[in-house]
Amino acid sequence: MNINLIVVQKPAFVEYNLLGSINIEQLKKNKTVRISPSFHTKTRVSTVMQIGNNRNGINFPIDNFKTFESKEHSYFTSEVQTLNYFVKSKTQNFEAYKEYVKRVVEKALVEYINVELDEVTIELETWDENYFGK
Repeated sequence: MNINLIVVQKPAFVEYNLLGSINIEQLKKNKTVRISPSFHTKTRVSTVMQIGNNRNGINFPIDNFKTFESKEHSYFTSEVQTLNYFVKSKTQNFEAYKEYVKRVVEKALVEYINVELDEVTIELETWDENYFGK
């Protein structure tokens, strides 16, 4: 899969359907996903992928990247779920996060959504170029 990543300005407002399902045909046609990172804590980054109006957390462990495993209660399933937040550090800066995003999106598309694309464009939202600090 050829992965193109572009950094885009984080919008002031986002519209999404909380309990919707992913429109696979729209994904295959547009070949674009949007990633919204947010700081879960000062050093842990939560990663959310949006396809159309559907948003899902994609906080998975990825080889060669440090993540923090957290077991949290899901209000929707009433079960405990395991999340792996990307850990921001001196060695895992914004450039490393961009590589993490490429790998985690590929994993989400192939292993969870079960869709094979020849290419995908990732729109990575940030507030500014120093989103992760210096």
